[in-house]
Amino acid sequence: MSNKLQSHTQINKSHMIWFALSITLLGVSSTDIYISSLPKMVSYFNTNPDMINLTISCYTFAMAIGGLFIGILSNRFGRRPTLLTGMVLYIVTSSLIAYTNSIVIMIILRIIQGIACSTIAVMTRIIFKDIMDIEEQVHANGMLVMGIVISPAIAPSIGAYLAEHFDWQSCFKLSAFIGAILLAFAFRIVKETNSTPIAKLERPTVYLTEYINILRDKYCQNLLIIASFSFAAYYVFIGISSYLYINKLQISPINYSYIFIIIAIGYFAGNSLMMFLNKNHITPNRIIKIGLSISLVGLMFIIIACVINNITAIAWLLTIGVLIMRGGSALIISPVQVKLVEHVPTKSAFAVGLAQFIQFALSSLAVSTVVLFHNIPLFGMLLMTIITFTPVIVIGYR
Repeated sequence: MSNKLQSHTQINKSHMIWFALSITLLGVSSTDIYISSLPKMVSYFNTNPDMINLTISCYTFAMAIGGLFIGILSNRFGRRPTLLTGMVLYIVTSSLIAYTNSIVIMIILRIIQGIACSTIAVMTRIIFKDIMDIEEQVHANGMLVMGIVISPAIAPSIGAYLAEHFDWQSCFKLSAFIGAILLAFAFRIVKETNSTPIAKLERPTVYLTEYINILRDKYCQNLLIIASFSFAAYYVFIGISSYLYINKLQISPINYSYIFIIIAIGYFAGNSLMMFLNKNHITPNRIIKIGLSISLVGLMFIIIACVINNITAIAWLLTIGVLIMRGGSALIISPVQVKLVEHVPTKSAFAVGLAQFIQFALSSLAVSTVVLFHNIPLFGMLLMTIITFTPVIVIGYR
C-alpha cells in the first residue's frame, strides 16, 4: 500500500472536517473578538487610534506573508508538524498579549499570531487536498465557509460581553484557553498526510520567480485585482466601524457587536445564492457580475447615509449597505478563486498563496489608512470603500 493510501486510513475525514471547522472559527475570531474594545484600548495604552489599528493591520499583513511560505514549509517538514507548530504559536501569543502593557509588544505578538493563523488557514485546506477527492473537498471547504461566516457573527458579541464584565484582555485569554483544548485534540486527530515530502527547500529566488510569472499573466492580474480589492473593502469597515458606531453614533459596544451578526447574515445569503446559481449552471463570469451589481446597491446605501443627518437612520443605512456589499462579495470572491486555479492548474499552490498574500496585504493597508479618518469616520469609510471597490467595478464589468 502506498504512503498516500496509508495516510488516508490513518486519519478520520469526518473528525478532520469538524476539527478544521473548530480551528477556523478560532483563527477567524482573532480579527473580530476584541474589535469593540478598540476605543477603550486607546486609553489603556495611552496612545492613538493609529497605533491601536496596527494590531489589526500588522496581523492581517502577517496573514498575507504566511500565505507565501507555509505551504512550502509543509512540503518539506510535513503537514502535521507545521500545523501543530502554528497552533502552539497561537496559544503562546494569545496568552502573552493578555498580559502585556506595551502596545509595541502587542503589535509584535499580533504579527506572530497572524502567521500562526495563516498556518491554520493554509494547512487545513492542504490536508483536505491530501486525503480527499474533489467532491469531498468541495463539501469540506463548504464547512469551512460556515466558520468564516459564523465567527464574525459571534466573536464581536462574545468579546464585547467579556470586555464589559471583565476586560479586553479576557478576549485573548479565552482564545488561548480554547486553542489549548483544540491542540490536545490535534495530537489525536491530525496525522501526517504528505506522502511525497521534498528532500530540501529550493532557493527563495525559485519560489519568487513562480510568483512573478503568475503576476505577469494579464488574466491572473485581473482575477487577483477583483478578489483582493473586494476582500479589502470589508476591512475598511472593520478598521473604522468601532470609532464610527461607538464614538460618533453613540451606540453601546454590545449593540455595536450585534451589527456583525447582521452583516454575517448577508455573507451567508450571498454564499447560498452563489451555490444555487452554480448548481443551476450559471457561469462564473455571470455570477461575478451579479455580485458586482449587488455590491453597487450596497454602496448606494452607504452614500445615502453620508448625506442625511438622522443618527439612527445613518446607523441603519450603513449596516444595510455593508450587509449588501458583504453578500455581493460572496458571489465575487469564490468564483474568481476557482477561475484563478483553473487558469494555472500546475501552479495552483502558488496561485492560492499569492491570492492570500495580496488580499491580506491590501486589507492591512486599508485598515491602516482608514483609521487616519477616525475623527471623521463616516467620510473616511465612504472614501476608502469607494477607493477599494472602484478597481473591482472597472475590471469586473469588462
